[in-house]
Amino acid sequence: MGIVLQIFLFSLFISGVIYFLLIAAYTYGWFQLHEGFEPEKKLSAKVSVIVAARNEENNILNLLNSLKQQVYPKKYFEIIIVDDSSTDNTKNAVAGFIRENRDFKISLLDSEGEGKKQAVYTGIKYASYKLIATTDADCVVGNMWLWKLVAYFEKYSPALIMAPVVYDKEKGFLQKLFSLEFASLVASQAGACGIKMPFMGNTANMAFSKEVYNRNIINNYSSGDDVFLIHHVKKEYGNNSIHFLKDKAVTVKTVIPGNLKEFLDQRIRWGSKAKGYRDVVSVFSAMTVFLFNAGLFLMFLLMFFFPWMLPVWFLYVIMKTLVDFPLLRGYLLLTDKTYLIKYISVAEMLYPLYISLTGILSLSKKYEWKGRKGLK
Repeated sequence: MGIVLQIFLFSLFISGVIYFLLIAAYTYGWFQLHEGFEPEKKLSAKVSVIVAARNEENNILNLLNSLKQQVYPKKYFEIIIVDDSSTDNTKNAVAGFIRENRDFKISLLDSEGEGKKQAVYTGIKYASYKLIATTDADCVVGNMWLWKLVAYFEKYSPALIMAPVVYDKEKGFLQKLFSLEFASLVASQAGACGIKMPFMGNTANMAFSKEVYNRNIINNYSSGDDVFLIHHVKKEYGNNSIHFLKDKAVTVKTVIPGNLKEFLDQRIRWGSKAKGYRDVVSVFSAMTVFLFNAGLFLMFLLMFFFPWMLPVWFLYVIMKTLVDFPLLRGYLLLTDKTYLIKYISVAEMLYPLYISLTGILSLSKKYEWKGRKGLK
């Protein structure tokens, strides 16, 4: 066996050990989080719900109707929809909802810039209240969502709260794999919070005090409003200031990518922001996951030249599955997605190809998102 091959196998072993330790730490963090949260019966804190929207005419009314069903008193919250230069009927749909629901405090603003980060910043700039909750225009929230977020914020006073997000209404085998992969991302972010090492999140389900939002998180990346905010909060307020609310009732459901191209474009967009990371935990986690999975993919290719690698590759995949399973199962149980468990073995075999492809393309490939071309 050549020296290059020996170096590769040794490097794969080392990256595998680091990966297993990392996921084990996230799993420990997940089980450290207390499940469920019982709010106080009387709350009076006021909250501004910020939603950035671009070309969401098919989804925005579902979100607004779910916000309309909140058990939190409507006099204590406002909804601010910030239109990010939509080219469809989004603004008219929101305006029609406002006319039909004059008993709610709803505002429709035009973004003072281009891109989601600018739209979110516009909403926060004009927010009336000190507590901010964010979700996305293609999401649906449960009726306890605001009540529990506000109650948790009042009781523990974190700088930032994250909570569960899942893809909704999967159709077919491919979308179930998409949903499983997304669940693994959110589960990892929750587990990282559990060990006081938060590094990523999702503005589809987030709350924070207005004072922590810093305009400096707006940069040249088309994605990352959530992750760069988390990095900023960690730097300014410390790791302990970021919490994950592990409660089924605050789970937010979001629209699943319709096909493989949409899924890959989304992941490449998300991955593109990694070039702007300055947070050590984020860089370490991203590199660990990429290097181990890229190594597994390369081993799969080398099997065509070295057949003896087949059982070694299978052994790594089995070990990876066993390490990933407890954390992923815990999140699926919390969010009523246990029917996805039977797809885990297939996902584990395909994941190295996907992570290698998107990791490489996110470094260079420009892509289109909601009609905008040439994004990076």
